[in-house]
Amino acid sequence: MRSLLSLTAALAGLTACANAQTLDVSLDSRVAFDASLEAMTPVFDRVCAHYRVRELSIEDLPIAQNSHIQVDCNGFQHAGQAREAEFVFADDQLAFVWVLTDAAEEPGLLAQMHSTYGTPTHDTPMFVAFADDLTALRRDTPEFLFYSARIAPMYRGWFDQMAAG
Repeated sequence: MRSLLSLTAALAGLTACANAQTLDVSLDSRVAFDASLEAMTPVFDRVCAHYRVRELSIEDLPIAQNSHIQVDCNGFQHAGQAREAEFVFADDQLAFVWVLTDAAEEPGLLAQMHSTYGTPTHDTPMFVAFADDLTALRRDTPEFLFYSARIAPMYRGWFDQMAAG
């Protein structure tokens, strides 16, 4: 009986460790695509250890007509740790978010993305995209990409072009 209890305790410990290793790769639900900078500022106050708002050149963001703003967020909790994130606004609407990772994390992050999102729509040496879920993991520059449904056709076209080429 004692050995059965020991075995049960050991299995419970292994299960707890396995669950602790599961990373949530989805974007924080408080992030609202297409929201304005003003609407997102209270969210940045809560999800960033600190952040900086920068106005960038419109020429660097083809989807912008009037403004290109980036919020650099430090301490953004994602996939099990505090990370740097870049929230990009085109014409005062949150268009996409980059969450920086480390290349060494790729196998674990991809495994979790497969578990969360299923089969990727595109898999190239540069990125793995789950276009149906509006997300990707870049390999060339290790980072997550999350984007608005409003600009999804643009990203799907780019993913298609890169996968074909």
